Amino acid sequence: MLLSAIALGAFAALSLAGVAAAADERTQYVASDSYYRLDPASGTLTVRVEATIQNATNKELPTVYFWAMPGAKNVVVTRGDSPLEARAAELHESYGSISVVTATLPKPMKPGAKFDFVMTYEMPALKNDTVRMEPGSIELPFLGQGEGSFVWVDVPRSAENYFDPGCLVASSQPDSVKSSGYERWICGEATIIALSADNPTVLKRCASADSSCRQRFNLSPYSAYVQSISDPALRGSKEAEVVLAGSTVKLAFRYFRRDEKWAEEQFSTALAALPLLRDLFGFDFPKKTLLMRQSHHIDLVGAAGVAFPSEGQVLLASDTGFDKEVTVHELAHQWAGDNLDAKWLWEGLAEYATRAVASQVGVAPIDRGWQSRGYKDPLSTWYHGSNVYDPMYWYGKAGAFWFAYEAAIGGREGMKAVLARMDDDPARLPLDARWFMDAGEYASGSNLDELFLTWVFNADTAQATIKERRTAHNLVSALAAREAQYGVKGFPKDLQANLDAWTFGGVSAQVEKVNTLLDAFDKVRAMAGQAGLPESVAVATAWQTGTIAELTSTIENQRQAVGAITGTAKELAGEPAGSPSLQRLEEARKAYIAGDFTETKRLASLAITTLTDKGTAEQLIALAKEKQAAFKPGLLARVGMLFEDPDGDLARAESAFEAGDPATALKASRAAYDGWNDASARGLKRLAIFTGLMGAFCVGVYYLLARIDRGPKRKSKTAGTVEGHYIPEGTPGRWRDWENMP
Repeated sequence: MLLSAIALGAFAALSLAGVAAAADERTQYVASDSYYRLDPASGTLTVRVEATIQNATNKELPTVYFWAMPGAKNVVVTRGDSPLEARAAELHESYGSISVVTATLPKPMKPGAKFDFVMTYEMPALKNDTVRMEPGSIELPFLGQGEGSFVWVDVPRSAENYFDPGCLVASSQPDSVKSSGYERWICGEATIIALSADNPTVLKRCASADSSCRQRFNLSPYSAYVQSISDPALRGSKEAEVVLAGSTVKLAFRYFRRDEKWAEEQFSTALAALPLLRDLFGFDFPKKTLLMRQSHHIDLVGAAGVAFPSEGQVLLASDTGFDKEVTVHELAHQWAGDNLDAKWLWEGLAEYATRAVASQVGVAPIDRGWQSRGYKDPLSTWYHGSNVYDPMYWYGKAGAFWFAYEAAIGGREGMKAVLARMDDDPARLPLDARWFMDAGEYASGSNLDELFLTWVFNADTAQATIKERRTAHNLVSALAAREAQYGVKGFPKDLQANLDAWTFGGVSAQVEKVNTLLDAFDKVRAMAGQAGLPESVAVATAWQTGTIAELTSTIENQRQAVGAITGTAKELAGEPAGSPSLQRLEEARKAYIAGDFTETKRLASLAITTLTDKGTAEQLIALAKEKQAAFKPGLLARVGMLFEDPDGDLARAESAFEAGDPATALKASRAAYDGWNDASARGLKRLAIFTGLMGAFCVGVYYLLARIDRGPKRKSKTAGTVEGHYIPEGTPGRWRDWENMP
């Protein structure tokens, strides 16, 4: 945000109307909802005002008043179903004109009484310094009724519509609005809403017409600007794609057409400034789009511009007296904004960046004269303890600091190196003054104690901390010089964490531990050199990401890996070149170079195992051959050899042995040996299984036949029946009934 004393009077120019409003405010209180319906195709609009007015005096009130747009036609005021006598008078101001509608009551309002009123009117096409209404385009500041107002505006969806920041699409869209192709917007306290663009809770509440969002602080009856265009030739919008170090950002500018010349200047300035700012800060613009929006309200709180980096938006006021400088300043906040934790940091860096690129974009920055303001307050006290609220002092001093900082760390290239690191570690955001002090010293080797004590910190309270910090940094500087001898840089994670947090109490002990760690590392490197091993990348890679304890474990693991390779090499001294064991040892060396010490030890052990497997496989192949030669199968052995192929297993074992694969050879030779040696036992087992299965089969058959033989009980023979074998008709038969066949 850039503040300007010039901007504070933008809406105060409603002299006579302002006086009238102030006077009338003492006679009536108003809560109102004004409904505008725009027809940009014809350049006209209609208005309906629903107002609750309370007599604020201790006297009877014979009349009430309403604000209406200039040129209002067919004005009608009613209370309930009864029309009231109403007359309109226009007040002409340097800002424009405004209509005051006075309605006479049939009976005066008693003190404290509240009445509900409705006012309707139409507004034909009109052009003056404030209002531009013509076929194809409407652009105007619309009126509410001052404090306590909501303004609702219905605009065609098919038109190109632009509202002052601070107006929102209403959460509730009535069917009558949607069915007619319109969209409803709501405007309340537009200034506060505009400054809350990055607060979704506030925006949601105001879009839902929460009463807290009604116009309260802006005493003017004017609410906000709207632009609705149905003719594309009359649009107030500019767009372009800007290439920033290889990435493309879509830049858009929404403004009011009455300020076309001003908008062209700001847009051209933005197109020129964005690539320069990207080059200065050295890291990518965080968004794919950037929206610049003209606002008529931010100057009410003394702001010439407001940036919302998290939203990729910039609000700009016009006629501030230094508009182009404001534009560059707010664009700089896209790099220096939410990622910083204090106002002096983000405003100071934006000021620095603006002045650093000013000459290249044709901007002549204003002289803030901060040194002549008579203040000495350090930058860290801006909104944190200082009673100074002079923006010229704070903006001027904050911007000047960064040029002093730049000079202290070696000039523009050193400054770029520091700025480019701002997005290196998202977990560190937002960055504070301590980060910049550390980063500047790391980048340049300079001592920045005096610079920060003079400009930033309160010297009385910060002196002891700065002294403690210097002692700690002297220790780690000596440590860094020693680390360089071993090819490592930076510090272990827990030591660096204390330095970053400015927690210096344990730094001395940590530095001592790291020196002990380097001693151990030196011995391991010597062992590795004696073993003919090249440098491993493991320790150097883990140095800044591991804690002191983790690095201690890594170096011990490396020592064990060197020992494993050395011991295995001695065991394999007699092995012929290219043997499987030596191949495993070579794989262990490669794993060591890559820094995988656990794998190194496994492969070294496997090389010994491979050597053992080779001897065992050779002996077992010989035994298998002996079994093959002596094998004379009997009945049981023949059964046991079914589905076995010991000859094939032996052939595979010999082939694997010749190919240098003792593990496979050992497995196959064991299978061949067992194939012949266990043939009889295997045959006996198989016959036993077969006998058991046959027994179970017989039992099953017997059980089945017994079930078939049992049937229902037969009836006794009666007198006169035929003698001999006889099966009564309809009686189920048995399996032996074949004997009864004739």
